[in-house]
Amino acid sequence: MFAKHDRKSHSPAHAAALYQQGLEAFETGRYAEAIEKLAAIGEGPNLPATLARYYLGQARLQQGLIDLAGRRYAEAAAHLAEARRVNPESNDLSSYLARCYLGQGRFDLAVVEMERSYADGDRETWLPVRLAHALARDGQFARAVETLEAAIRTAPYQAEYHYQLGVLHASADDYAAALKSLTEAVRLAPLRSDIHRQLGLVHGALNDADRAVRYLATAQRLRPRDANTAMLLALAIQAAGGPFEDVAIAPAPDRTAADTEGLEQLGEVLVADPDFVEAFLSLPSANIDPALFTMLAATIEKALERHPTYADLHYHCSRVYDRLGRTDAAIAQAVRAVRINPRYVQALIQLGRLYSQTSRDEEAIDRLQAAIESGGDYPDVHYLLGELHRRRGERELACARYRRALEINTNYTRAQEALDAVLTA
Repeated sequence: MFAKHDRKSHSPAHAAALYQQGLEAFETGRYAEAIEKLAAIGEGPNLPATLARYYLGQARLQQGLIDLAGRRYAEAAAHLAEARRVNPESNDLSSYLARCYLGQGRFDLAVVEMERSYADGDRETWLPVRLAHALARDGQFARAVETLEAAIRTAPYQAEYHYQLGVLHASADDYAAALKSLTEAVRLAPLRSDIHRQLGLVHGALNDADRAVRYLATAQRLRPRDANTAMLLALAIQAAGGPFEDVAIAPAPDRTAADTEGLEQLGEVLVADPDFVEAFLSLPSANIDPALFTMLAATIEKALERHPTYADLHYHCSRVYDRLGRTDAAIAQAVRAVRINPRYVQALIQLGRLYSQTSRDEEAIDRLQAAIESGGDYPDVHYLLGELHRRRGERELACARYRRALEINTNYTRAQEALDAVLTA
């Protein structure tokens, strides 16, 4: 049905080109092309491959919904099944990245905070549910049902208990009892997609195709990002011999919107290993960069709310703001990093570069000299100092900096060219 993609490893340049082309196709709504390019990258553990996998899932979701609305049910189901495989819980990008990197064994310090954020609300509310499912798995089905029925007597308006009881009955093929519980659940919580989806599945099991499709369609409209629900809807319409003329398919919402919970999760990853930002900054540029880096900036801002004295977070926030073209905000964050740690070499260099870009040459020279004194005796720092002195007409100081850059790196072509230009001027 779909073209087979070459999964062998690509050169970094080729992979970068595929990444750029795939994201640009995705951003402009050319989903078939995006799928072709992003699928060819493969599924490596690096950040470009992880991002490509996420956007491949999103492209599959979008194309699947287009096919579903166009009554191409088999094609829709195939795309949506792949979208579900890549991102089974339909997470937004920030949450997806956090979970992917935890799955790779990275950022172990974030695990506790992230697991805490996954709590499903009031633990006391969920205790009877967990107990009931544990009993059912242990073969004690009657006790599992009694546990949930007792919970319903205590809290009759708690839709979750009715829903879970319906799920339990459905698992035992008692569809009449399942329908009774699920109907009460949907009455109490009419906007819950999962209840409508379960009702659709139960009606499907009872061969009531019309109700199955309509409940699944409602579930898809309530949660249009959910590839699993959309896939089930496509399969239900196909099995019923469709089409259903009055069944509307909801398009997936703005794909760049970041969820608050996901930002908090990824923020804890950044706290555990702020150098994760460097992986983003090394990505090849693509049209979707503003969305990616705006999300990353929001993530760091969330982390800084909880950890305002972490110099690393301020420094990386400055780098991200700089990538977004927010120069004044980038300077402010670099200044905060240096205030917290006056000998923070990378922050001093960052501040020097930013001052240089904004023609604050004297301040730039001061920060770069401080970086060198703090251990940042790097050729590019000396080269930038040479450029600043050259711009100020300080010829001898410029030559001294270029020569020092060449002492450290004899193959530093730009420093050699700059030195030759000054000497022959």
